[in-house]
Amino acid sequence: MKFSSRNSLINKSQTIAVSNLASDLKAKGEDVISFGAGEPDFPTPAYVCSAAADAMEKGYTRYTPAEGLKKLRQAASDRFADDYGFRFSEDEIIASNGAKQVLYNIFQALLDPKEEVIIPKPYWVSYSEMVKLADGVTVFVEGKRENHFKLTPDLLSSAITDRTKAVLINNPSNPDGRVYTEEELLALCKVVEKNDILLISDEIYEKFLFDDLNFKSIISLRPDLKDNLFIVNGMSKTYSMTGWRLGFGFGNKKLIANMSKIQSHSTSNPNSVTQYASLKALQNSNLNSLIKDRCRIYEKRRDKMLAHMDKVEELSYIRPNGAFYLFVDISSVLGRNYKGEKITDSVRFSEVLLKEEKVAVVPGAGFGMDDYIRMSFVLPVEEILAGIDRIEKFVKNFS
Repeated sequence: MKFSSRNSLINKSQTIAVSNLASDLKAKGEDVISFGAGEPDFPTPAYVCSAAADAMEKGYTRYTPAEGLKKLRQAASDRFADDYGFRFSEDEIIASNGAKQVLYNIFQALLDPKEEVIIPKPYWVSYSEMVKLADGVTVFVEGKRENHFKLTPDLLSSAITDRTKAVLINNPSNPDGRVYTEEELLALCKVVEKNDILLISDEIYEKFLFDDLNFKSIISLRPDLKDNLFIVNGMSKTYSMTGWRLGFGFGNKKLIANMSKIQSHSTSNPNSVTQYASLKALQNSNLNSLIKDRCRIYEKRRDKMLAHMDKVEELSYIRPNGAFYLFVDISSVLGRNYKGEKITDSVRFSEVLLKEEKVAVVPGAGFGMDDYIRMSFVLPVEEILAGIDRIEKFVKNFS
């Protein structure tokens, strides 16, 4: 069987691959500590689960509009307005099967062959693959480590060509936890406005901020630039609803309409029961305190993780101010030998670490940075510390 040339360009998701491999080893009885997960380890709030059961009992199991229930989109509009003081109309919002489908839809709706999307490194593994699937071209830019690899106005301006259609930022960021300040976002908006391109802001980790930082959605800073800004968000991270699959896109209504058209011919509507459960979650202001409590737990885990990582002299890291990941620099050991084998990249480093010490991490290659690995801190503190001890033992055996 001959497959499409497009298919040959796409790489498997390394985050999913690592999680699956770790799960398989655990199922075989192996004592695996996995830092690979990209989802909260807390359960979906009981209130949300009850709302889903109630929806099923009432028979809300039929098709809905492809772009999602009107009242769900209204609830998303209300919540966004409460959080950031800016209101999108219902026809400026799409509900999809996770934030990933929102991004997939936008590239399919936006890009003609060879048109470009600017993406700063490190980036979430699926961004560039979805651009490829839309026959677009990713233009990668890399900021300075001392500036947390943030995209700056100069970097953005230098990457723009006559084929540039959009720039994509993740704020807070997976995999390195960088968070843009208001001043930094406003500076990027000026470049976007001058060049009349679209800025896509993936804000799925908006509620996971540390060090007393306050999050501002980029649209709230430049509401006059609404047609040049697109917001991606969803229920997965904030509400511990990763498997429920519900994401939102907020933006220009013509773009939303084209995304809805694409969705109507691919998956059609998001899961109906998930929509009703999400509606109740968005309308429940009491969940705000639960979300804050969980965020404080993640911050404490982060602090303990960083303190323990400081003892691993061979490695360094980027201090995360948001999300729930630690991006670890392994360049000091790459090119050295482990039990006679020369380890030259993050993929092999991760494979040997899992084999020898039963610790799963995600290779930085999938994020565009092959001399890094990603470690999540969505697991109990005792597992975090034990896993770091195993990593320390591992890297000390390099020669």
